[in-house]
Amino acid sequence: MSAGRRLFRLGLLLALLGLAVGVYFYWWLEYPRRPPAGPAVVVDFPFGTPTTQIFQRLDREGVVRPAWLAELYYRVARSAAALQAGEYQFDRPTPLSTVLDRMERGDVLRHIVVVPEGLTAEETFELFWSRGISRPEAFRNALKSRQLIDSIAKGAPDLEGFLFPDSYVVTRSTSAHRIVETMLANFRRHFTPEMRTRAQATGLSERDAVILASIVQKETSLDREAPLIAGVYWNRLRHRMRLQADPTVAYALKRDGKWTGTLYRSDYGYESPFNTYLVDGLPPGPICNPGEDALKAAIAPAATEYLYFVADRTGGHTFSRTFEEHLEAIATTRRQRAAAPTPETPPAQAERPAARPSGR
Repeated sequence: MSAGRRLFRLGLLLALLGLAVGVYFYWWLEYPRRPPAGPAVVVDFPFGTPTTQIFQRLDREGVVRPAWLAELYYRVARSAAALQAGEYQFDRPTPLSTVLDRMERGDVLRHIVVVPEGLTAEETFELFWSRGISRPEAFRNALKSRQLIDSIAKGAPDLEGFLFPDSYVVTRSTSAHRIVETMLANFRRHFTPEMRTRAQATGLSERDAVILASIVQKETSLDREAPLIAGVYWNRLRHRMRLQADPTVAYALKRDGKWTGTLYRSDYGYESPFNTYLVDGLPPGPICNPGEDALKAAIAPAATEYLYFVADRTGGHTFSRTFEEHLEAIATTRRQRAAAPTPETPPAQAERPAARPSGR
Protein backbone atom coordinates (compact mmCIF):
# COMPACT_ATOMS: atom_id res chain seq x y z
CA MET A 1 0.00 0.00 0.00
CA SER A 2 1.39 3.31 -1.03
CA ALA A 3 2.19 6.03 1.47
CA GLY A 4 -0.34 8.34 -0.16
CA ARG A 5 -3.12 5.81 0.26
CA ARG A 6 -2.18 5.27 3.89
CA LEU A 7 -2.29 8.99 4.55
CA PHE A 8 -5.68 9.23 2.84
CA ARG A 9 -7.10 6.47 4.98
CA LEU A 10 -5.65 7.99 8.11
CA GLY A 11 -7.12 11.36 7.21
CA LEU A 12 -10.49 9.78 6.48
CA LEU A 13 -10.37 7.92 9.77
CA LEU A 14 -9.55 11.09 11.67
CA ALA A 15 -12.31 12.96 9.86
CA LEU A 16 -14.83 10.25 10.72
CA LEU A 17 -13.61 10.25 14.27
CA GLY A 18 -13.95 14.02 14.44
CA LEU A 19 -17.43 13.80 12.95
CA ALA A 20 -18.41 11.16 15.47
CA VAL A 21 -17.08 13.27 18.32
CA GLY A 22 -18.92 16.31 16.95
CA VAL A 23 -22.17 14.39 16.62
CA TYR A 24 -21.73 13.01 20.12
CA PHE A 25 -21.19 16.44 21.64
CA TYR A 26 -24.02 17.94 19.60
CA TRP A 27 -26.30 15.15 20.84
CA TRP A 28 -25.06 15.86 24.35
CA LEU A 29 -26.00 19.55 24.05
CA GLU A 30 -29.31 19.00 22.26
CA TYR A 31 -30.59 15.99 24.16
CA PRO A 32 -29.19 16.22 27.67
CA ARG A 33 -29.92 13.07 29.60
CA ARG A 34 -29.08 14.60 32.94
CA PRO A 35 -31.95 14.48 35.43
CA PRO A 36 -33.69 17.84 36.03
CA ALA A 37 -31.67 20.00 38.40
CA GLY A 38 -34.74 21.39 40.14
CA PRO A 39 -37.34 23.96 39.12
CA ALA A 40 -36.88 26.34 36.23
CA VAL A 41 -34.28 29.04 36.76
CA VAL A 42 -34.46 32.75 35.94
CA VAL A 43 -31.24 34.15 34.50
CA ASP A 44 -30.71 37.87 33.89
CA PHE A 45 -28.11 39.00 31.38
CA PRO A 46 -27.51 42.76 31.59
CA PHE A 47 -26.76 44.67 28.43
CA GLY A 48 -23.14 44.21 27.42
CA THR A 49 -22.60 40.81 29.09
CA PRO A 50 -19.70 39.07 27.23
CA THR A 51 -20.58 35.88 25.33
CA THR A 52 -18.22 33.78 27.43
CA GLN A 53 -19.89 34.94 30.63
CA ILE A 54 -23.31 34.13 29.20
CA PHE A 55 -22.39 30.48 28.68
CA GLN A 56 -20.55 30.26 31.98
CA ARG A 57 -23.67 31.51 33.74
CA LEU A 58 -25.86 29.04 31.86
CA ASP A 59 -23.46 26.28 32.90
CA ARG A 60 -23.51 27.31 36.58
CA GLU A 61 -27.30 27.36 36.57
CA GLY A 62 -27.50 23.88 35.04
CA VAL A 63 -29.13 25.06 31.81
CA VAL A 64 -26.45 23.90 29.31
CA ARG A 65 -23.17 22.10 29.94
CA PRO A 66 -20.30 22.32 29.41
CA ALA A 67 -19.93 26.04 28.86
CA TRP A 68 -16.89 25.80 26.60
CA LEU A 69 -18.60 23.39 24.22
CA ALA A 70 -21.85 25.38 24.09
CA GLU A 71 -19.89 28.56 23.34
CA LEU A 72 -17.81 26.79 20.70
CA TYR A 73 -20.94 25.57 18.92
CA TYR A 74 -22.47 29.05 19.06
CA ARG A 75 -19.37 30.74 17.64
CA VAL A 76 -18.99 28.18 14.84
CA ALA A 77 -22.63 27.69 13.85
CA ARG A 78 -24.83 30.50 15.21
CA SER A 79 -22.75 33.62 15.84
CA ALA A 80 -24.37 35.51 12.96
CA ALA A 81 -27.36 36.12 15.27
CA ALA A 82 -26.58 38.13 18.41
CA LEU A 83 -27.72 36.95 21.83
CA GLN A 84 -29.99 39.61 23.29
CA ALA A 85 -29.74 40.90 26.85
CA GLY A 86 -32.63 40.44 29.24
CA GLU A 87 -34.22 38.17 31.80
CA TYR A 88 -34.89 34.59 30.71
CA GLN A 89 -36.49 31.57 32.31
CA PHE A 90 -35.09 28.13 31.43
CA ASP A 91 -35.66 24.57 32.49
CA ARG A 92 -32.63 22.77 33.85
CA PRO A 93 -31.33 21.38 31.53
CA THR A 94 -32.56 22.92 28.24
CA PRO A 95 -31.46 21.93 24.70
CA LEU A 96 -28.85 24.38 23.45
CA SER A 97 -30.79 25.19 20.27
CA THR A 98 -33.79 26.19 22.38
CA VAL A 99 -31.62 28.48 24.51
CA LEU A 100 -30.04 30.10 21.45
CA ASP A 101 -33.35 30.49 19.61
CA ARG A 102 -34.95 32.26 22.57
CA MET A 103 -31.99 34.51 23.22
CA GLU A 104 -31.66 35.43 19.56
CA ARG A 105 -35.38 36.36 19.45
CA GLY A 106 -35.18 38.21 22.75
CA ASP A 107 -37.95 36.00 24.16
CA VAL A 108 -37.51 37.41 27.66
CA LEU A 109 -39.53 36.64 30.77
CA ARG A 110 -42.76 38.62 31.08
CA HIS A 111 -44.27 39.71 34.37
CA ILE A 112 -47.96 40.30 35.03
CA VAL A 113 -48.43 43.17 37.48
CA VAL A 114 -51.97 43.55 38.81
CA VAL A 115 -52.77 47.14 39.80
CA PRO A 116 -55.86 47.27 42.06
CA GLU A 117 -58.30 50.15 42.02
CA GLY A 118 -57.79 52.94 44.52
CA LEU A 119 -54.01 52.99 44.89
CA THR A 120 -52.05 56.22 44.87
CA ALA A 121 -49.40 56.74 42.22
CA GLU A 122 -46.65 55.91 44.72
CA GLU A 123 -48.40 52.71 45.78
CA THR A 124 -48.98 51.78 42.14
CA PHE A 125 -45.36 52.29 41.15
CA GLU A 126 -44.14 50.27 44.11
CA LEU A 127 -45.87 47.21 42.62
CA PHE A 128 -43.41 47.48 39.72
CA TRP A 129 -40.17 48.56 41.31
CA SER A 130 -40.55 46.04 44.15
CA ARG A 131 -40.24 43.37 41.44
CA GLY A 132 -37.13 44.92 39.96
CA ILE A 133 -38.91 46.69 37.12
CA SER A 134 -37.34 50.13 36.70
CA ARG A 135 -36.56 52.38 39.68
CA PRO A 136 -38.53 54.68 42.02
CA GLU A 137 -36.84 57.79 40.65
CA ALA A 138 -37.73 56.86 37.07
CA PHE A 139 -41.40 56.40 37.96
CA ARG A 140 -41.53 59.67 39.88
CA ASN A 141 -39.98 61.48 36.93
CA ALA A 142 -42.54 59.93 34.58
CA LEU A 143 -45.36 60.96 36.94
CA LYS A 144 -44.33 64.59 36.52
CA SER A 145 -43.29 64.42 32.88
CA ARG A 146 -44.71 67.52 31.22
CA GLN A 147 -44.93 65.65 27.91
CA LEU A 148 -47.06 62.90 29.46
CA ILE A 149 -49.17 65.30 31.54
CA ASP A 150 -49.99 67.50 28.56
CA SER A 151 -51.10 64.43 26.61
CA ILE A 152 -53.98 63.78 29.01
CA ALA A 153 -54.31 66.37 31.80
CA LYS A 154 -52.85 69.63 30.54
CA GLY A 155 -52.08 72.01 33.38
CA ALA A 156 -52.08 69.36 36.10
CA PRO A 157 -49.01 69.10 38.35
CA ASP A 158 -48.77 65.34 37.92
CA LEU A 159 -50.60 62.26 36.66
CA GLU A 160 -52.21 61.13 39.92
CA GLY A 161 -55.67 59.77 39.10
CA PHE A 162 -54.91 58.88 35.47
CA LEU A 163 -52.91 55.66 36.05
CA PHE A 164 -55.67 53.24 35.16
CA PRO A 165 -55.94 50.16 37.41
CA ASP A 166 -55.59 46.94 35.41
CA SER A 167 -53.27 43.99 34.76
CA TYR A 168 -50.09 44.95 32.91
CA VAL A 169 -47.63 42.66 31.15
CA VAL A 170 -44.07 43.98 31.32
CA THR A 171 -40.51 42.78 31.15
CA ARG A 172 -37.64 43.62 33.43
CA SER A 173 -36.37 46.07 30.84
CA THR A 174 -39.68 47.92 30.31
CA SER A 175 -39.06 51.57 31.19
CA ALA A 176 -41.09 53.50 33.75
CA HIS A 177 -41.95 56.02 31.03
CA ARG A 178 -43.35 53.25 28.84
CA ILE A 179 -45.38 51.77 31.69
CA VAL A 180 -46.93 55.15 32.51
CA GLU A 181 -47.69 55.74 28.81
CA THR A 182 -49.50 52.39 28.70
CA MET A 183 -51.53 53.22 31.80
CA LEU A 184 -52.56 56.58 30.35
CA ALA A 185 -53.61 54.96 27.07
CA ASN A 186 -55.67 52.49 29.10
CA PHE A 187 -57.34 55.38 30.92
CA ARG A 188 -58.24 56.94 27.58
CA ARG A 189 -59.85 53.70 26.41
CA HIS A 190 -62.02 53.48 29.53
CA PHE A 191 -62.86 57.16 30.00
CA THR A 192 -64.49 57.40 26.61
CA PRO A 193 -65.36 60.52 24.60
CA GLU A 194 -68.99 59.93 25.58
CA MET A 195 -68.04 59.99 29.24
CA ARG A 196 -66.06 63.20 28.75
CA THR A 197 -69.08 64.77 27.06
CA ARG A 198 -71.29 63.64 29.95
CA ALA A 199 -68.88 65.15 32.48
CA GLN A 200 -68.87 68.48 30.66
CA ALA A 201 -72.67 68.45 30.54
CA THR A 202 -72.77 68.19 34.34
CA GLY A 203 -70.38 71.10 34.70
CA LEU A 204 -67.28 69.08 35.56
CA SER A 205 -64.00 69.22 33.72
CA GLU A 206 -62.45 65.87 32.93
CA ARG A 207 -59.94 66.30 35.74
CA ASP A 208 -62.66 67.30 38.22
CA ALA A 209 -64.54 64.15 37.28
CA VAL A 210 -61.42 62.12 38.03
CA ILE A 211 -60.99 63.92 41.36
CA LEU A 212 -64.55 63.12 42.40
CA ALA A 213 -64.21 59.54 41.15
CA SER A 214 -61.05 59.09 43.23
CA ILE A 215 -62.96 60.03 46.39
CA VAL A 216 -65.83 57.71 45.49
CA GLN A 217 -63.32 54.92 44.85
CA LYS A 218 -61.77 55.28 48.30
CA GLU A 219 -65.12 55.48 50.08
CA THR A 220 -66.53 52.12 49.03
CA SER A 221 -65.39 48.77 47.71
CA LEU A 222 -68.93 47.93 46.57
CA ASP A 223 -69.56 48.85 42.94
CA ARG A 224 -73.31 49.09 43.55
CA GLU A 225 -72.75 51.83 46.12
CA ALA A 226 -70.56 54.02 43.94
CA PRO A 227 -73.47 55.97 42.34
CA LEU A 228 -75.01 56.59 45.78
CA ILE A 229 -71.71 57.84 47.20
CA ALA A 230 -71.27 60.08 44.18
CA GLY A 231 -74.85 61.31 44.62
CA VAL A 232 -74.12 62.33 48.21
CA TYR A 233 -71.10 64.37 47.13
CA TRP A 234 -72.98 65.97 44.25
CA ASN A 235 -75.71 66.99 46.70
CA ARG A 236 -73.16 68.44 49.07
CA LEU A 237 -71.53 70.43 46.29
CA ARG A 238 -74.93 71.79 45.23
CA HIS A 239 -75.77 72.73 48.83
CA ARG A 240 -72.32 74.34 49.21
CA MET A 241 -71.50 71.93 52.01
CA ARG A 242 -67.96 70.71 52.54
CA LEU A 243 -67.41 67.16 51.33
CA GLN A 244 -65.88 66.06 54.66
CA ALA A 245 -64.42 62.92 53.10
CA ASP A 246 -62.11 60.92 55.35
CA PRO A 247 -59.99 59.59 52.45
CA THR A 248 -58.94 63.13 51.57
CA VAL A 249 -57.51 63.56 55.07
CA ALA A 250 -55.66 60.25 54.83
CA TYR A 251 -54.25 61.28 51.46
CA ALA A 252 -53.11 64.64 52.81
CA LEU A 253 -51.23 62.85 55.58
CA LYS A 254 -49.71 60.37 53.11
CA ARG A 255 -48.46 63.19 50.86
CA ASP A 256 -46.67 64.75 53.80
CA GLY A 257 -45.29 61.46 55.14
CA LYS A 258 -47.40 61.62 58.31
CA TRP A 259 -49.85 58.80 57.71
CA THR A 260 -49.80 56.15 60.46
CA GLY A 261 -52.43 53.86 58.98
CA THR A 262 -55.16 55.05 61.36
CA LEU A 263 -57.28 58.17 61.08
CA TYR A 264 -57.85 59.99 64.39
CA ARG A 265 -60.32 62.73 65.24
CA SER A 266 -57.46 65.19 65.65
CA ASP A 267 -56.43 64.54 62.03
CA TYR A 268 -59.54 66.31 60.77
CA GLY A 269 -57.86 69.59 61.60
CA TYR A 270 -54.74 68.80 59.60
CA GLU A 271 -53.87 71.80 57.45
CA SER A 272 -53.82 70.76 53.81
CA PRO A 273 -55.56 71.83 50.60
CA PHE A 274 -56.61 68.16 50.27
CA ASN A 275 -58.43 68.11 53.62
CA THR A 276 -62.09 68.50 52.64
CA TYR A 277 -63.04 69.05 56.27
CA LEU A 278 -61.26 72.41 56.05
CA VAL A 279 -61.59 73.45 52.41
CA ASP A 280 -64.64 73.98 50.25
CA GLY A 281 -65.40 72.03 47.09
CA LEU A 282 -63.20 69.39 45.52
CA PRO A 283 -59.57 68.93 46.58
CA PRO A 284 -56.94 70.27 44.16
CA GLY A 285 -56.25 66.83 42.67
CA PRO A 286 -57.21 63.15 42.71
CA ILE A 287 -56.42 61.21 45.87
CA CYS A 288 -56.00 57.84 44.12
CA ASN A 289 -56.36 56.19 40.74
CA PRO A 290 -60.03 55.24 40.31
CA GLY A 291 -61.45 52.37 38.30
CA GLU A 292 -64.13 52.43 35.63
CA ASP A 293 -67.12 52.04 37.98
CA ALA A 294 -66.05 55.00 40.10
CA LEU A 295 -65.46 57.10 36.99
CA LYS A 296 -68.93 56.26 35.68
CA ALA A 297 -70.50 57.02 39.06
CA ALA A 298 -68.81 60.43 39.25
CA ILE A 299 -70.39 61.60 36.00
CA ALA A 300 -73.70 59.75 36.43
CA PRO A 301 -74.50 59.86 40.17
CA ALA A 302 -77.66 58.37 41.62
CA ALA A 303 -80.58 60.79 41.90
CA THR A 304 -80.95 60.95 45.67
CA GLU A 305 -81.58 63.34 48.53
CA TYR A 306 -78.90 61.77 50.73
CA LEU A 307 -76.37 64.10 52.32
CA TYR A 308 -74.68 61.74 54.78
CA PHE A 309 -73.48 58.17 55.08
CA VAL A 310 -71.72 56.03 57.66
CA ALA A 311 -69.96 52.68 57.30
CA ASP A 312 -71.97 49.71 58.60
CA ARG A 313 -70.92 46.21 59.66
CA THR A 314 -71.64 44.62 56.27
CA GLY A 315 -68.91 46.45 54.39
CA GLY A 316 -71.41 48.91 53.00
CA HIS A 317 -72.91 52.17 54.25
CA THR A 318 -76.09 53.54 55.77
CA PHE A 319 -77.29 56.65 53.96
CA SER A 320 -79.23 59.52 55.54
CA ARG A 321 -81.05 62.63 54.33
CA THR A 322 -80.76 64.73 57.48
CA PHE A 323 -78.14 65.24 60.13
CA GLU A 324 -80.51 63.83 62.76
CA GLU A 325 -80.95 60.63 60.73
CA HIS A 326 -77.20 60.49 60.34
CA LEU A 327 -76.62 60.72 64.09
CA GLU A 328 -79.08 57.89 64.64
CA ALA A 329 -77.34 55.78 62.01
CA ILE A 330 -74.02 56.40 63.78
CA ALA A 331 -75.49 55.37 67.12
CA THR A 332 -77.00 52.22 65.61
CA THR A 333 -73.73 51.25 63.98
CA ARG A 334 -71.82 51.72 67.23
CA ARG A 335 -74.33 49.62 69.16
CA GLN A 336 -74.05 46.85 66.60
CA ARG A 337 -70.27 46.93 66.71
CA ALA A 338 -70.20 46.86 70.47
CA ALA A 339 -72.63 43.95 70.59
CA ALA A 340 -70.90 41.76 68.01
CA PRO A 341 -67.42 42.90 66.98
CA THR A 342 -66.11 41.14 63.87
CA PRO A 343 -62.62 40.73 62.38
CA GLU A 344 -63.56 43.45 59.88
CA THR A 345 -64.43 45.92 62.62
CA PRO A 346 -62.43 44.95 65.73
CA PRO A 347 -63.24 46.58 69.08
CA ALA A 348 -60.12 48.72 68.91
CA GLN A 349 -61.56 50.46 65.85
CA ALA A 350 -65.14 50.75 67.03
CA GLU A 351 -64.52 54.24 68.43
CA ARG A 352 -62.65 55.56 65.42
CA PRO A 353 -64.26 58.73 64.12
CA ALA A 354 -65.30 57.02 60.88
CA ALA A 355 -68.92 57.98 61.56
CA ARG A 356 -68.08 61.66 61.06
CA PRO A 357 -70.61 63.10 63.54
CA SER A 358 -69.34 66.59 62.70
CA GLY A 359 -71.23 66.72 59.45
CA ARG A 360 -71.02 64.01 56.84
